[in-house]
Amino acid sequence: MQIIRISPRGFGANTYALTEDGKNAIVIDPAQKRVEGELIKLGLTPAFVLLTHCHFDHVDGVRALQEAGAKVLCSEAEKPLVGTRADLYELFGAPRNPYRVDETLKDGETREFCKIKITALVTPGHTAGSACYLVEDEDGSKYLFSGDTLFAGTIGRTDFPTGDLTALRESLRRLAGLEDMPVYPGHEEETTLARERKENPFLCDF
Repeated sequence: MQIIRISPRGFGANTYALTEDGKNAIVIDPAQKRVEGELIKLGLTPAFVLLTHCHFDHVDGVRALQEAGAKVLCSEAEKPLVGTRADLYELFGAPRNPYRVDETLKDGETREFCKIKITALVTPGHTAGSACYLVEDEDGSKYLFSGDTLFAGTIGRTDFPTGDLTALRESLRRLAGLEDMPVYPGHEEETTLARERKENPFLCDF
């Protein structure tokens, strides 16, 4: 499996493209409209879009990929927030780029997309329905895509609509209990769970 990070230009989140065959891709958090063009350059067709949450800086490229044929998924708890003030478009004065959620995922649900096994971990706190995605490669290697729940050295904000610090701490406790694996966050650089358990002040006490 290949993991490709598409870094934002200006304000936006990391976008990740996952591909097993070098042709079809799962796209996690297509943050900007330019993601479609970057996928074309890579020779990748977006088959599925997985959203960690609906904040505008993570979803502004969703519509273009949906129009290109990708199915869009998020957690059951996050779907009601899509297209509402909770997506922060209005708060930040950005023009909304509407899309629809085609399917939802339950907590702990494991699905295979493009021959890649993915488990949805619903981790509320940054938003009410934030999710992390646990990805397992054919050789058994595991990777965590943490959205804005967990960053290298810190955590996501809880002062936006539906944010909840108590809920986030419980979500972090859950992540801290997982085996060590690489972590691909919504912003900044990659890390590992072992490093975060050792160095992140929000995980050190678990």
